[in-house]
Amino acid sequence: MPITDNPLLDDWGTPFDIPPFDRIRDEHFGPALDAAFARQREEVEAISANPAPPTFENTIEALERARTRKNKVLKVFGNITATDTNDALDALEIRINPLDAKEKDRIYLDESLYARVKAVYDARESLDLHQEEMRLLELTHRDFVRAGAAIPKERRGRLQEINARLAELTARFGQNLRAETKGFALVITDEADLSGLPGDVITAGRATAEARGKPGAWAFGLDRSAFEAFMKFADNRDLRRQMFEAYRNRGSQGNEMDNRAILMETARLRAERAALLGFENHAAYQLRYRMARSPEIAERFLLEVWEPGLARAGEELADMEKLAVEDGIESFEGWDWWYYAEKVRAARYAIDLEETKPYFELSRVREGAFYVASRLFRIRFEPLDDVPVWHPDVRAWTVLDADGTHLGVFMTDDYARDSKSGGAWMNTYLNASRLDGDVRPVVTNNLNLIKPPPGQPTLMSFDEAETLFHEFGHALQGLLTQVRYERFSGTSGLPRDYVELCSQILEHWASEPEVLAVYARHFETDEIIPQGLIDKISASSSFSQGFMTTEYIAASLLDLAWHTLSAEEAADVTDPLSFEREVLDSHGLLPEIGPRYRSPYFSHIFAGGYSAGYYAYLWSEILDADGFTAFKERGNIFDPLLARRFRIYILEAGGREEPEILYRKFRGKDPDIVPLLTIRGLIGDG
Repeated sequence: MPITDNPLLDDWGTPFDIPPFDRIRDEHFGPALDAAFARQREEVEAISANPAPPTFENTIEALERARTRKNKVLKVFGNITATDTNDALDALEIRINPLDAKEKDRIYLDESLYARVKAVYDARESLDLHQEEMRLLELTHRDFVRAGAAIPKERRGRLQEINARLAELTARFGQNLRAETKGFALVITDEADLSGLPGDVITAGRATAEARGKPGAWAFGLDRSAFEAFMKFADNRDLRRQMFEAYRNRGSQGNEMDNRAILMETARLRAERAALLGFENHAAYQLRYRMARSPEIAERFLLEVWEPGLARAGEELADMEKLAVEDGIESFEGWDWWYYAEKVRAARYAIDLEETKPYFELSRVREGAFYVASRLFRIRFEPLDDVPVWHPDVRAWTVLDADGTHLGVFMTDDYARDSKSGGAWMNTYLNASRLDGDVRPVVTNNLNLIKPPPGQPTLMSFDEAETLFHEFGHALQGLLTQVRYERFSGTSGLPRDYVELCSQILEHWASEPEVLAVYARHFETDEIIPQGLIDKISASSSFSQGFMTTEYIAASLLDLAWHTLSAEEAADVTDPLSFEREVLDSHGLLPEIGPRYRSPYFSHIFAGGYSAGYYAYLWSEILDADGFTAFKERGNIFDPLLARRFRIYILEAGGREEPEILYRKFRGKDPDIVPLLTIRGLIGDG
């Protein structure tokens, strides 16, 4: 079709520059992306060939402009393939990912362009740049060096081959995992096998079965919400085993979705690329400019928490084994953990999770998150009803500052479906910047809740409510950013071990009695959650932290193990599951606990941006626990002075300064690990 007929390339003409989803068709993406890459290529070539002496404006800012225009189209494609994909878009993703990698190499390995960037960088002290300009210059120069601009020319061809191949491998890994996850369903035809399952889970199972052409049955898939509910409550042990094994064996079943060869090749190529760039391994390359600085420091930090976590997990196992023996179970297995942990929780804290769910209805939980943001940062959310969306389930709000200034658009996509990736995440369709006019962001939060039948409320577990708050914390950083350059907008370009601060700190407010009293209301009676239930939720907050800490750190150690291999060592790995077992056994992981993600479905590191960085969630927890402790110490979780400092130095600042500097500006000191261990119940009275 003619380029002029492509809505992705036209002036969108939509409210707040939301993508024109109502006019975009699958066939628009390929031509639009090709045109966007071609335009970027032309602009970059013009910068490289510019006969004028290099300046900050004609080189550094010009490069920022070229990337920003291309990103506008690429972001739409990337978001849609994550939330509403199909076979045609999957095939296009396999073509586009290597093309994107090729275009990045075209920029960073252009000798003339690097010479211009280096000339500006070398003269930086004499250019009278303000702080954000200096930061952009330094990071642009760093990008070129880290991409290989300074390595000998004879190595660059191989570097380009590796980058293109890795781009293809990561796309295939993610597509395989999505297909494997969505392709499985445990179908139950005997109502007796539903014993123990809550009513809303059974209802959702019926709807899933009907959608899969199994009327009169119940079906349960591997999306995390459905999986966890089944594992916690299903009395039928054999069915729990089937679900557990289906979940744990994804990507390693010898079928066309098997990810083992892909992940081994990925590990080998990453190690080879690191060597080409002068690093000992991929982890050393990745962590050079993160807060941890090196894989050795990251691992030492993990092991500092691993020991008390593993000890607590052993205590939890002993408690569960006592109950399992009473049920005639002689050998406690992984598929028993969730089920008996729930029984111990119920007995110890007299709390029934099904008793709490009526108080956590989706729209009210979200209103609770809005309430916290409004109290802390003096912003408000107004519904947008007549704007284009990519799926009928999507909702949108305009976000306004205290003086009525438009800050951005917030959109949500809450329910699981076969065209959508699993998990929960935040992303942007448009990043904030002021390089060419005041561009305000379009930010999305994505969940994978079980969708109830029409007319029924979406009731959530408290863990799911915390996840909503978590992703909303990311969204706030995207929405409130006040920066000139897109490079620093929201979570863009932030180190992995800092980016989770804003999301994880907001989780703390979700469980505060003062906040629960606002949003936790019975969906039928409007009754505020009883104080007795609040007390039980609070008392049980550190329950099962041994298990959760251990399975998380096990995955983090596995991630580092894969990415501290040299190219030669990676080539010697022929069975990734055996390698995985050796790594985890060497750290003394309990056999009843597996890593949160096994290698063949560890999408964070093999299909996402967390390679050698999964430890970041716990590292960021030092920051969020220490930061929330500051509010608690003030005796006011909405302390206006602290909230103002958090908004200015964390949310609005984005990535325009080093994270250590920004955190100290907010907190007034470096973070302390003690609040993390206390909140997790690993030391003290918790």
